[in-house]
Amino acid sequence: MPNIKIFSALYFILCISLPTLLLPSCEERLTSDGSLGIVFSEDTVFFDTVFTTAGSSTHRVMLYNPNREAVMIHSVRLETGDAFIVNFDGEQNLSLVREQKLSGGDSLFIFVRADIDPTNSTNPLLVEDKLLLSVGDHTETLLLQAYGWDIEVWEKKVIRTDLTLTPQKPYLIRDYLYIDSAATLTIPAGCHLFMHDTAQIACYGSLIITGTREAPVRIQSDRLDNLFPHIPYLYVGGRWDGLYLVRPDSALLDNVEILSGNIGLYVLGSGKEHITVLNSRIHNHSLYGMVIQDADALIANTEISNCAQYCAYLMGGRHEFVHSTIASYFNSTRYAIQTTARVDSMAPLYINNLSKRHRPTELVFVNSVLAGAEQNSLMLATPLPQYYTGELSHSFLQTDTMRGPYSHDNAYGTRKDTVFVNTFYGDYDHYYDFRLDSVSPARDIADSTVARRFPLDRFGNDRFADGKPDAGCYEWHDTEH
Repeated sequence: MPNIKIFSALYFILCISLPTLLLPSCEERLTSDGSLGIVFSEDTVFFDTVFTTAGSSTHRVMLYNPNREAVMIHSVRLETGDAFIVNFDGEQNLSLVREQKLSGGDSLFIFVRADIDPTNSTNPLLVEDKLLLSVGDHTETLLLQAYGWDIEVWEKKVIRTDLTLTPQKPYLIRDYLYIDSAATLTIPAGCHLFMHDTAQIACYGSLIITGTREAPVRIQSDRLDNLFPHIPYLYVGGRWDGLYLVRPDSALLDNVEILSGNIGLYVLGSGKEHITVLNSRIHNHSLYGMVIQDADALIANTEISNCAQYCAYLMGGRHEFVHSTIASYFNSTRYAIQTTARVDSMAPLYINNLSKRHRPTELVFVNSVLAGAEQNSLMLATPLPQYYTGELSHSFLQTDTMRGPYSHDNAYGTRKDTVFVNTFYGDYDHYYDFRLDSVSPARDIADSTVARRFPLDRFGNDRFADGKPDAGCYEWHDTEH
């Protein structure tokens, strides 16, 4: 044992005092063989859509040396250098990266951002570059790609006179968009409004949205990158504030998608207003999907889905839902992508008929579907339910509480029923799908007379193709034939 200790101590002293004699044993061997290779954590950095005036988020890439020997990175450069900003191991000026050693088994960070000059293009254009690392006589390549999209940026935008948007460029709302009481904002088919962080739209005048099935109007977050690989930020609620209509002179929303905010649509009336929402989708909000207070409304061929609290909160006014689907399975997912949890005590549909300061609340819910992750998907708050003057008919209702003179010819079910194609986000390519399943109890139960008001579903399918219209905004049809 003493001999072993003496040998260990002697070896340690020799390694320190005689580096020139014992270099192969004490210092890491440096190879000049570039073919041994260093490895990027991915071979391509891809930014889906980058607004040319706003830049992108930052993407992180790891660079690994899987070899036992150290390698020398002689230089790092961008092939063209026009559209991307690279930070290499803390150095943003790539010309200063010279003769940098990467030890065997070690790694370093590379951070990439896309910063594309305006292209004046009406559609996203693909921009490419390559990050080139010179290692010995070998060059390692990381492909950089981004779709650049020219955009019109509005900061604290106030509209005081009538204005019609154009679909040639998308619009980025950075703070708020305010429509004055004397103005009408018209948003035609194909327009995109991207909302930044806490941005909101507040309309005190008139709002006319005239999308089409082929070119809907979309209002969504400006985060177009991914939260996780293959999971876009579009699937995350609470990415912007909401759309507010305050005593609007008129409001028509046709073929519009309102996605992933705090509140989809909030209507605050004075008791005289009427709004119309047709062929639309209000989806994935961290608070409410739709709030209507003291205003009349027609909601038809519309999906209101996946909200952490109420999908639809109604108080004051006559609210007619025809061939609409209200479904809440918010955060029913294998992945932790939401910043808030679904409040199970809040039903997807809430009717508040208690307030004496507001008009009576009258719901007409016909040829529609109501379902959710919890059994009771509907709450009626009214002093005397037997005298409630609303109507629920020819609909599928996932509830056991709405049985009275106002409720007839409905199909009642439980959360165990297979109503929709998919109510769970479990795979990267398997997102929520609220079209009717082939065995759905909502099939063939709609009133044909009412269905003739809206003979085509939200996707343009004929409700009478099989002779019997279905409840909800989607008519079932065999996609395999």
